[in-house]
Amino acid sequence: MKIVKYVKSGKNKYRVYFDNGKNLVLYEDVILKFDLLLKGEVKDLSSVISYNNKYELYDKVLGYINKKLRSEVEIKKYLDKYDVDDREKEEIINKLKEDGFLNNELYIKSFIHDRIYLSLDGPIKIKQELIKLGFSEEVIDEELECFDKELIKEKINKYINKQLKSNNKSLYVFKNKMILSLVNLGYLREDIYNCLDNVRIEEDSLKEKEEKKLREKYSLKYSGYELEMIIKKKLYEKGFRN
Repeated sequence: MKIVKYVKSGKNKYRVYFDNGKNLVLYEDVILKFDLLLKGEVKDLSSVISYNNKYELYDKVLGYINKKLRSEVEIKKYLDKYDVDDREKEEIINKLKEDGFLNNELYIKSFIHDRIYLSLDGPIKIKQELIKLGFSEEVIDEELECFDKELIKEKINKYINKQLKSNNKSLYVFKNKMILSLVNLGYLREDIYNCLDNVRIEEDSLKEKEEKKLREKYSLKYSGYELEMIIKKKLYEKGFRN
């Protein structure tokens, strides 16, 4: 088929018109690969369409990557919705690597940096999530060296101090709550214990403050012995035993 004209049709794409009245949107790279500008015709349309379809899929993946760095696992999962077989997935992955759009070391560094400065996550949680994304423990451990003991201590203390500002529980209950929360965030118990050793709570004044708040709240509904038992129960739940 002879090519009559090209009309720009979006970024890196042209609508190609043929002498038989038909037209087709082709990517610029496809036009160049098949040398259509110089030849002025298409002899094997099926090959052109097949390659164009592959390039379109590759272009979609590039758009997916441009929004945020992605791992191989994420890209393969993304390709699943386009019903792509394993061979095609590998071809796309390899091309992404060749074109410099897929760099495991850069991804891991970026992922760790974002989690350190944009979240409360500790090294254990970060490592677990990177393993799920298909990266090896050896490479992860190497990059996680930036999350050293001083930074761990700093982040744990920052979390504890923030929670202390709104704390209304005894030292015992508060420490147990911090241990559970920080372990879930990915920190070692040993590091948590070391930071909690320095925590102090003025329990007498805190208990007095909480008791006053409870009395104001429940005296509207209860009185006498019943009121005292409710206050005692609530204080007990907060860790105040006496």
